[in-house]
Parts: sequence; C-alpha cells; structure tokens
Amino acid sequence: MAIANESHQEEKNMHAHHGAGRYWLIWGVLLVLTVVTVVTGRMHLPSFGLLLALVIATVKGTLVTLYFMHLAEHRGANRIVFGVSIVFVVLMLIIPLADFGTRFRGANPPGSQYSDLQPPDIGTGAQRGRFGGGLRPHQTKDTPETPEPGHH
Repeated sequence: MAIANESHQEEKNMHAHHGAGRYWLIWGVLLVLTVVTVVTGRMHLPSFGLLLALVIATVKGTLVTLYFMHLAEHRGANRIVFGVSIVFVVLMLIIPLADFGTRFRGANPPGSQYSDLQPPDIGTGAQRGRFGGGLRPHQTKDTPETPEPGHH
C-alpha cells in the first residue's frame, strides 16, 4: 500500500509544472560556477585548490540532480537515497584526503607539497634516454663531453 501511495503522490507532484524561469536561474548559477572553476583552476592554490574544486563540483552536481532531474519535487525514499549518496561521496573524499594529509611525510611521493624528499633528478648524464640526449653522435665513452682547456 505504501508503494501505491508513494507513486500516487509522485504523480501529483509531477503534475505541478514550474515556469522556465527556475531552469534559467539554475542554468545561470551553473555557468557562474563553471567560470569560477576555470578561473580558480588557472590560479596556483596549493593549500585549498582541490577542496574548492570538489566543493564547486558537489554544488553543481546537487543543483543538476535537484532541479534538472526533478529530485526537489520528489518526497520519501528518493530523498533518502539522495541524502545517503551525498554522505557516501563526502566520506569517500574526506577519508583518503585526511589519510594523505596526515601520513608520515616520508611516505608521500617525492616532490609533492607534503613530502620533504626531493624528486629524483631524471635526465642527467649519459643515461638520459632516447629524448634526453646521452652521448652525442661524434662522442664515444672515452671522449669527454666538453673539451679540456688548451686542447682544440
């Protein structure tokens, strides 16, 4: 009986049409948030850039699901599923970021802002690989790269 009542209630909710103004407003907000994402993405924000991008993306996704997918008009189980989904997304973002930010600094990748280790110096000497040079065509292992002073 609850399923029949819920579908009957949803049918009533679907008959209530809203003007196009609401959709244009939400579309405008989504455009503004997209511009904010692009502008802040070009800035160097090492401390909170990732958090800002995740918050903006979450707000944009929530607006799309609430208004363009008409979840704001639904009641009951649909809202519970949406709320639980948002909680799980937040947990799946917070837990790994908290782990990464609080782990032993030496365990973080070398060269990252969370590590004291310097990145390895790749591309020096004779082992630079196929794009880095290595020995020049006229050079052998026994000849130095730069001529010694006094020798021509």
